[in-house]
Amino acid sequence: MKLETFGSFEDFELLDSGNGYRLERWGEVILQRPDPQIIWSKSLPENEWDKAWAVFSNRGLHADTARGLNAESIKGKWDIRMQMPKQWILHFKNIKLLLKLSPFKHTGVFAEQAANWEWALNKIQSAKFKMRNEKPKILNLFGYTGGATMALAKAGCQVTHVDASKPAITWANENFKLNKLPPDSVRWILDDAAKFAKRELKRGTKYDGIIMDPPAYGHSPTGKTWKFNEGLPELLNDCVQLLSSSAKFLIVNGYATNSSALALNNLLEDATQEIKGTVEFGELCLKQKNSRLLSTGIFARWSTQNL
Repeated sequence: MKLETFGSFEDFELLDSGNGYRLERWGEVILQRPDPQIIWSKSLPENEWDKAWAVFSNRGLHADTARGLNAESIKGKWDIRMQMPKQWILHFKNIKLLLKLSPFKHTGVFAEQAANWEWALNKIQSAKFKMRNEKPKILNLFGYTGGATMALAKAGCQVTHVDASKPAITWANENFKLNKLPPDSVRWILDDAAKFAKRELKRGTKYDGIIMDPPAYGHSPTGKTWKFNEGLPELLNDCVQLLSSSAKFLIVNGYATNSSALALNNLLEDATQEIKGTVEFGELCLKQKNSRLLSTGIFARWSTQNL
């Protein structure tokens, strides 16, 4: 099992963690955000934590367990302690990402996912698609505000971005415009991910890479309920059938679920047993300044280097 973290993300830094909170730097902005798994003590003194521009509080409020803008998190409010912009720009390598303080403690970027962005970019770049004058076709399910979409589109891929949340799609479009990407580099789909995958199967569509980041619990635009452990096996099997003969990767992430990284590994091994490639699994982590690791989610990834 891997403990995976990104190699380079100069605009983001986990400064410290402890007593149920993270202390993070997002560009110049320093935030305190709650994380219930952080049961250990802080490493930095309180005067360092007091430098936070804003602190998220969820006391007295209940959990809304949908993902992202529908919330993976806990609804609450921000205590703004320093004058700060309503939105600002974060840089990851050559891409720009628009950040805002959402009512669900999030900023619009899950920084730990940069590890998957780097991994996927490496698989695509090593595939030598350019030698065949091809643009890799990527499917990003539960695409949220489009971090992976921007990274892969910037690398020359044609990305189909699917999310059931209209606010998330709108935010992703803001990132698209910010990065001045070619109009045809991203196809935007506001839809239920599982239903969309089945329609793509009927159409005979194929993809060279697939990323899925499903919530533990959520709803489609029509109100249909999604539950991670119930819906993922069928969706994953459908996605494996959507892989092209030259496909390079499939990534599945999990947050706040009852599943383990090992469970995702077993599921992905079963789904890909009839196609060539290797499966790896582990936890996505953030590394704070004192090198302590903070686990933020689980993943399993299939890949092949064969052309």
